Amino acid sequence: MITRGIGTVAKGMQALIDFEDVTAHNLANVTTNGYKRTNMTFQDVMQSKVQAQNIQGKKVEIGSLSNGARADRTYIDFSQGGLAESGNKMDVAFHGDGFFKVRYQDIPENKAYDERDYYYQRTGNFALDNLNYLVNKDGDFIMDMENRKIRITRDPDAEEINEMNRLDIMRDLVIGENGQISLCNPNYNIALQKIQICDFEDKTKISGIGQAKYLPIYGQNPKLYTKADGTFSLQQGMVEMSNANTITEMLNSINVSRGYESMSKILKNQSDTVQQAISLGNISR
Repeated sequence: MITRGIGTVAKGMQALIDFEDVTAHNLANVTTNGYKRTNMTFQDVMQSKVQAQNIQGKKVEIGSLSNGARADRTYIDFSQGGLAESGNKMDVAFHGDGFFKVRYQDIPENKAYDERDYYYQRTGNFALDNLNYLVNKDGDFIMDMENRKIRITRDPDAEEINEMNRLDIMRDLVIGENGQISLCNPNYNIALQKIQICDFEDKTKISGIGQAKYLPIYGQNPKLYTKADGTFSLQQGMVEMSNANTITEMLNSINVSRGYESMSKILKNQSDTVQQAISLGNISR
């Protein structure tokens, strides 16, 4: 019983260390476009029943005593980040819920559909590869409504890019709020493919894989679906900033430091008490 306090404090200190790791990760990504902050929940390790004798000499339960707290789980806060104008027509920001569906660039064209070939992201910093396919900064392909790569040219069927289908992105490219891609020019007006926007019914069953990319947790079914028009809005020439706030995360870090320092003092007092008990035990022999 005399060592229970040490165990309780040690569990609390470990929980604070885990929370500080989460806070540090959020702080490191306050300038990462599209980043969604991580949060943590805690739980009691065990509730011990406390008993006492009543006037009849019988033991009765008078309450419970926590044996410490531990980190329970982490979860992603998908709240909206602020939008900032970039001036680049290849940048697209979400307003509302949703994700772009992205296919790894090294997947063969004729491979049968496999959900493991895809991941999801909110970051819309796009570019065109050497064949004018729409890609993210890693060169992976953004998918259209039919799970096809998106090609932005005046003649998408042409295998090569030449003077006949070369275009001026800053002048011609229009990405509508519903994801419809068009080329608008005094000489032509061409509707191209439409960006596929997905979402998950249960976002607690998806996890980050780094660089603001997400996948369903293995063995979980977050219920993926394609979003309908009007349930989201894409803003061309804008970027969504991180929803992690420097001040909030710094305050969390300060509170963790203060809590850890307080628990260290308690741990030292508990250790001194145990040492005194051992010393008294040795003297009484």
